[in-house]
Amino acid sequence: MGLAVFLILATLVSTSHAESDVFNPIHLLRPRSGSGGLRMEELDCQSWQLAVETNNLRPWKLVPASCEEYVGHYMLGQQYRNDCDLVADIAIEYAKSLKLAGDGKDIWVFDVDETSLSNLPYYTRSDVQFGALPYNSTKYHEWVMEGKAPPLPAVRRLYKVLLRLALVYKPKKRTELVNQGYRIVGNIGDQWSDLLGANAGNRTFKVPDPMYYVG
Repeated sequence: MGLAVFLILATLVSTSHAESDVFNPIHLLRPRSGSGGLRMEELDCQSWQLAVETNNLRPWKLVPASCEEYVGHYMLGQQYRNDCDLVADIAIEYAKSLKLAGDGKDIWVFDVDETSLSNLPYYTRSDVQFGALPYNSTKYHEWVMEGKAPPLPAVRRLYKVLLRLALVYKPKKRTELVNQGYRIVGNIGDQWSDLLGANAGNRTFKVPDPMYYVG
């Protein structure tokens, strides 16, 4: 038996079978490509994002108002796609190098929101503004129940590579899996809370997400 692939629902579960690129329906909302080194008054938004992605800034609740445009251009531009693709490439290279035990106990953990699936169509809305406005659980849950969250292309590509090495199972929690004798060889998510703590796995991979923080 090969590598078992697990989907861990770190937040509310949402499903989608969409095969179209996540960015196609919304990319025209903001035609710029990437952040372009955009600087805002009083706050260097690139430095703010670096602090967010490295988990040096924690916890934080909202995207600074002066960085809403920066985050929007980043998430809808080419740089976000390139960053996610690089994470996937590194993870695939690592997966192909693994020497599996062959007992079906080697697993890979996937986060869902902003990792396996993208809520970017929701975050582009004027009443969300890429996380610059306070989180509204009612509106977010309504969006989730629509079941329209498309897959993140880079992570879908990683998933398909792993499927060629594996059988698929559906688990609940990392600790429960480890207690059952599974070995977490890989773990990918958009939040540091997905990647830290007990039984995080032999190696973790983080995709960028400057829109919100989950502690």
